[in-house]
Amino acid sequence: MNISPKNPGLEMAILAKKSEMIETGLTYGLTDQKTINCSQQLDKLLNMYQVHRDFDLTG
Repeated sequence: MNISPKNPGLEMAILAKKSEMIETGLTYGLTDQKTINCSQQLDKLLNMYQVHRDFDLTG
């Protein structure tokens, strides 16, 4: 992931959620609902990041 200074709060949230998901997966397993929830939350953060990045590239 290319880290830029334009949205450090979102980037920090992504890194924190990624770490949380890894720890949850190691603790409860990859198919546990807690891990799946973390994964879905991370997906939302990554989608937000991509929208911001795409907007910066086009606008």
